[in-house]
Amino acid sequence: MNTLVGKVQWTHIQNPKDEDLDWLKKRFHLHHLILDELKSPSIRAKVDFSKNYLYLIYYFPIYDPIERVSKRSEIDFIITKNEVITVAYDKFEVLDELRKYLNVKTHIFDDTLKLTHRILETLLSFQRRQLTHIGEKIDEVSLELFKQRERQREQDLLQKISYLKRDISQYRIIIKPQRHILESLFQGGCSFLGPQCQIYLNDLIGEHMKIVDQLEDYRQATEDFETTNNQLISLKNAQLVRTFTVLAFLTFPMMLFAALFSMNTIDTPIVQAEHGFWIIFGIMLFSMAGMFVYFRKRDWL
Repeated sequence: MNTLVGKVQWTHIQNPKDEDLDWLKKRFHLHHLILDELKSPSIRAKVDFSKNYLYLIYYFPIYDPIERVSKRSEIDFIITKNEVITVAYDKFEVLDELRKYLNVKTHIFDDTLKLTHRILETLLSFQRRQLTHIGEKIDEVSLELFKQRERQREQDLLQKISYLKRDISQYRIIIKPQRHILESLFQGGCSFLGPQCQIYLNDLIGEHMKIVDQLEDYRQATEDFETTNNQLISLKNAQLVRTFTVLAFLTFPMMLFAALFSMNTIDTPIVQAEHGFWIIFGIMLFSMAGMFVYFRKRDWL
């Protein structure tokens, strides 16, 4: 437990223990269901309204470079008239940085609304920074898409696009409840937080919408890249099929003549003639060359 004291007080609890929950129960008379939820991460985001406090469960994404996907992290808020209590279950450097900054500047907040707004604004700014890795990957895929395409490179690019789509999907799933939570806080919490609540919460909703719009642009770009990549692979496969089909037709005369003159019959022509082998071989080559010229004129090669 770590507390910043000023005009309003901010207490941050990391991985709450029994003594932390007992302190919260005695100080704020929290409902036992809320205390149960504070013991571990919750299964859903929500806002609860009480006469003396607001209880908010807020999710935001943190990128895992090992798994190469954004994972859900939770921070809970207990907001009273004079105090803000945050409860986290993961280590957040962004909160540590904010607390260090506010360690000597807690006096700048006149009420808990402004402090809550600053914390949520910091988390939203962090979310926008988290989008940086998605933007970098999209730029990387865009550059690789039209380079010389070898089979291994195609597989690597397809894998990158798949990981990128998964990351974007997970990110969308995590931030989707944020709009509902902020709007619920806007609709039900302003009577508790004061007349300026609408201005501050509208600002947060606007920041959230910027993130959603940017993520939607990334999602659309990734789908376009996947479609283009699939089209290029299909085109390459079609060219390979056409090439092998043409080769099959080019070798058809040789196979036909070889089959005809390999028949063990008495009246097979040319076989017994002088230089018969070279005559037959020349006919095969001439037929093959004629078909090659024909295919070239038809632009099949």
